[in-house]
Amino acid sequence: MFRKISILYKENDNVAINTALKVQDWLKERDIDCVLFHSVGEFSTFSYSEIEAVRNCDALIVLGGDGTMLAVSRLVEGREIPIIGINMGTLGFITEIPREEVFECLEEIFTGKYETEERSMIYAEVYREKEIITRYLGLNDVVIGKGIMAKISNFDLIINNVYVATIKADGIIISTPTGSTAYNLSAAGPILYPTLKGIVFTPICPHTLTVRPIVLPDDFIIDIVISSHAKDIFLTIDGQIGFALKKNDRVRCKVASEKTRIIAPIGRDYFKILREKLKWGER
Repeated sequence: MFRKISILYKENDNVAINTALKVQDWLKERDIDCVLFHSVGEFSTFSYSEIEAVRNCDALIVLGGDGTMLAVSRLVEGREIPIIGINMGTLGFITEIPREEVFECLEEIFTGKYETEERSMIYAEVYREKEIITRYLGLNDVVIGKGIMAKISNFDLIINNVYVATIKADGIIISTPTGSTAYNLSAAGPILYPTLKGIVFTPICPHTLTVRPIVLPDDFIIDIVISSHAKDIFLTIDGQIGFALKKNDRVRCKVASEKTRIIAPIGRDYFKILREKLKWGER
């Protein structure tokens, strides 16, 4: 039974805030301690004590869209704290509990009727002149590409220290199975079942149409070297964190040792989610 809970909600979203307040009351009625009630978003910052409070909870309740869940997963940094995602938006591949069913689902979860899914995270580090200058952890993806001015660039693809090809493209996506339904899907990459063990390489608008996405085992290491003059090329984590790259920078990506644990209702049907979210046809 979960006794210590943090409620994290999407900032500047009145529906999320009001629902979060109702969830807080629901927890109080059951003598469950809500140790932190906090917004998550572009302008929300956490103090050290607030971060520690989150990381010492039994579980987290997150109200928002998938972007809110991505930010929270990085905040948790792979600790064994399950996340209950309540969808305040429209798409919601990660925040699976509909707002209309929140209390019905919470009742089941808090009586032990739930499943916990372990999702792979991606770890990226940037080498500049053989020195690591920054590191990142993400749940969805690592994207390397142009900023506002779209211009084709050259990227050397190296897998397990073996040169594969120089890719001429607008950019590169390295995705986890969870992130396969995000930017990767828009770039014609494959959908991976979210608990599958693997990592996806997907070029963005490649100049050579025979350059296709590749699904690799989860113990492979992918290096992307910026081999052409790099101007306004950025590394982006989960579409939320950006870092400017230079020519000859090497971005090394691999499946992280950290995992994100997401609570799902028992009997969850992932293919129903795909059918509804992606508007696939009914028979």
